[in-house]
Amino acid sequence: MLDHSDNLRPHRTERVITSGRFLLAVFLLIALEVDPVDPARYAHVLERLAMVYLTYAGVIALLAWTRRTTPRYLPLITHVADLVLFSVVMYLTEGPTSPFFIYFIFATVCGALRWHGRGALLTGAAALAAYVIVVFTGSAVLLPEEPFDRARFITRCTQLGVITLLLAYFGMYQRRLQNEIASLAAWPRRLPAEESAAVRDVLTHAAAILRVPRLILTWQQEEEPSLRIAVHEGERFNLSRERPDVFGTLVEERLSRSSFFCDDASARSSFVVYRVPGGFDSMRDRPLDRTFCERYGVKSVLALRIATDAIDGRLFALDRTSLSIDDLLLGDIVGRLVAGALEQQALIMQLRESAAGQERLRLARELHDGVLQSLTAVGLQAGRLRTLVREGSGDAGPRLELLENTIVAEQRRLRELLDDLRPGRLAEQTHVDPGARLREVVTRVGREWEVHVRCDLARDVPQVSRRFAHEICRMAEESVVNAIRHGGATEVHVALELASADTFSLRVSYSGRGFASFSGRHDLASLIRMQLGPRTLKERVAELGGDLVIDSDDGGARVQIVVGPDPHR
Repeated sequence: MLDHSDNLRPHRTERVITSGRFLLAVFLLIALEVDPVDPARYAHVLERLAMVYLTYAGVIALLAWTRRTTPRYLPLITHVADLVLFSVVMYLTEGPTSPFFIYFIFATVCGALRWHGRGALLTGAAALAAYVIVVFTGSAVLLPEEPFDRARFITRCTQLGVITLLLAYFGMYQRRLQNEIASLAAWPRRLPAEESAAVRDVLTHAAAILRVPRLILTWQQEEEPSLRIAVHEGERFNLSRERPDVFGTLVEERLSRSSFFCDDASARSSFVVYRVPGGFDSMRDRPLDRTFCERYGVKSVLALRIATDAIDGRLFALDRTSLSIDDLLLGDIVGRLVAGALEQQALIMQLRESAAGQERLRLARELHDGVLQSLTAVGLQAGRLRTLVREGSGDAGPRLELLENTIVAEQRRLRELLDDLRPGRLAEQTHVDPGARLREVVTRVGREWEVHVRCDLARDVPQVSRRFAHEICRMAEESVVNAIRHGGATEVHVALELASADTFSLRVSYSGRGFASFSGRHDLASLIRMQLGPRTLKERVAELGGDLVIDSDDGGARVQIVVGPDPHR
């Protein structure tokens, strides 16, 4: 049965066919006018029939070229009408010797264009049957006195049969190409995040495109000491890891950089067709490792090379008979898609690990600069509180209140940190005044450590994202605490101002002891190179793309940090 299930037919094909039909109608009328055919008694009928057909062909062509779509059943109706009209014309024009036999060829070509192989076969069979009927009835009724031309009859039947078979083959070939292109276009753009599910989806689509029951994918990733093997067979799927040398030399050396196919890879001397630059070549040899063939029962195989900068492997399409060069070309395209999917999955895993590592690093800095420093201050205050309680001093109450405030403040900061770790939170940026936040933080640190901290803030400091303000406050807090704990500072000066329109300058200075590990003036690059200075402070500045300068001597130190613009704005 002809395939006309679509509501709308491909419109470009119909335009070509209607144009060809109109030209046939024009030349039919001209031919009848220039050279009337026998028997002459039907000439008048043929002229009128040609006029009707020309009008009909013109209307159909006009509709095809003025409308954007073709109605569902119109191609089938016009196809049948053409066959009937061509049969009538041949019947009325000398039957077996009719010069209009070519019209049956036109109908067969139209069937191939519209419905591919099946259309060509059915139309050719219908045209051949119509021709046989026309020949025998025309010879018996219209030209009984004329001898039957058997040679021409056999020749024309043969021509129509051969052309039908050729058009059917090309029609099926065209349909196959269309299906393959459609399958390639349906390749998944997104894959599951989990590796096993992603590989399974890739192999499912590859098996559908290559039309094979089994697929085996083997590959190695850069810097991984294992061979991954994925086996896909119907609903069954398995992903495992093996030693890299489990199959020795998996592919014969001459084929190591080529895709190839053969009918029996387990044979000692199998005929192998493989890709070479600019074409194809062949050889007789055993293309695959014997152990691999025995383990997976490999016979007919299409072996496709999978290669990227980070991945090297093979995709084996198994149990497909009648492999051809076309399959090898299609397979290479599928192999590139599989390689791209594997590389994409590897990149996703690397990005995920990198993001997790960066988040762990940030969390470690937060715990070091926040909770750890605050707990140190709490421990100091608790020790002094214990002494005051033992002595019965009246100052225990204020210290207990200070201790409580420190714990409450750190709880609030921990809640903010946990809130920032929620998925999607980084996109939610609330803008705050960094100066107010900075004053609050350094004042609290001064109370906790019982050190006077003087804070100078410029008036023209703009609002920034909460994350950026948090980073500025953490850098200031670590600098102040380092000055108190390691520099013996009794007074610390903190200043925040604009270095430019969107760049912030944070300065922390104190009198006391300088850095024990170095003296003099050093910027961020030299501190990193010599592995000197506060580690978490350097990490925060580097992550924000800023600069750090430390002046240290026997009388104290001065820390200047320049960061900006706000990366979260």
